[in-house]
Amino acid sequence: MKLNKLLSKVIDYYALSKLHKKRSKAPQFSHLLKEPLKVLDIYRYYPVPDVPRISFIKSIQENGYETGSFSYQSEIDSGNATNDIVTGRYCINENKNKSISIILVHGWRASNYSRIEKMFLADLKKHGYNIYLFALPYHLSRTPEHSLYSGEYMISANIDRTFMAIKQAVTDLRALIHHIKAKEEKVIVIGISLGGLITNLTGVVEKQIDRLVSIFYANNLAYSVWQTIPGKYIKKELKDNDVTYEKLNDYWAVTVPSNFSPIIPKENILLLSAKYDQYMGAEDTKLLWKKWGKPALISYPCGHAGIVLNRGQIVEDTISFISRTSN
Repeated sequence: MKLNKLLSKVIDYYALSKLHKKRSKAPQFSHLLKEPLKVLDIYRYYPVPDVPRISFIKSIQENGYETGSFSYQSEIDSGNATNDIVTGRYCINENKNKSISIILVHGWRASNYSRIEKMFLADLKKHGYNIYLFALPYHLSRTPEHSLYSGEYMISANIDRTFMAIKQAVTDLRALIHHIKAKEEKVIVIGISLGGLITNLTGVVEKQIDRLVSIFYANNLAYSVWQTIPGKYIKKELKDNDVTYEKLNDYWAVTVPSNFSPIIPKENILLLSAKYDQYMGAEDTKLLWKKWGKPALISYPCGHAGIVLNRGQIVEDTISFISRTSN
């Protein structure tokens, strides 16, 4: 066990050293909001979105699936036109009797869908599910022109923009869920890392989620910035501008899933965590599990990089849960 823990830490540190080769060059800090939102304001802060008018562009049709891209206008105005067009990819089973759709939500800094596609696509297709790949704000094709890398503007020392990006992510994801539910299909949301935080937060306010799977998820962004290695440069910039951990925790409190109870039954939730996670912080992920009444949890003896190293088992556990609980 000690050897496994050490190896997991070494792998995570190596991955983190590569992560920080790309970081913001220009200062990102913004002044704080006038006052933090009260935690009780969550339903006001995350209002119910309308069913969006989605544009679908077909790419190919093969092996019983139609594949292409989709886009729709975000209800949240970030002030950046590129970011405010929600985009993604879809794989729709041509068998109209199939009525289960999976939404996959990627992690921070994802520059393409290849990792999450390689992880899930083939196995989900074997089971005949409809699949939607959802782009988070400021990522992928939503990346602003002057951003140095995908996701730079979503999580940063710009406290207000980060705050609004989380709201936009939840609102955009709920809009897609409402579109699918309007077709009388079940919706299963699977999030990874930062995508796990977004799916968990959506599970607090969106009752139309049928199943939720959160993989090596983040929970409290203030904790991640202050207590884990990925946030060290953001933390430095905040400290240089006299922002304390307590202030940051207060301002981002309404974005922390463990501050609330899920609106969907805990029997419909599966949490997957990494025991030696150097990215998210194992203590913070365990806190969510406890606060949520201890839903189903699988803890893997690895670090955050175990998403790749344990890919096969993660997919098997995820599909087993979906199949077992969706009949």
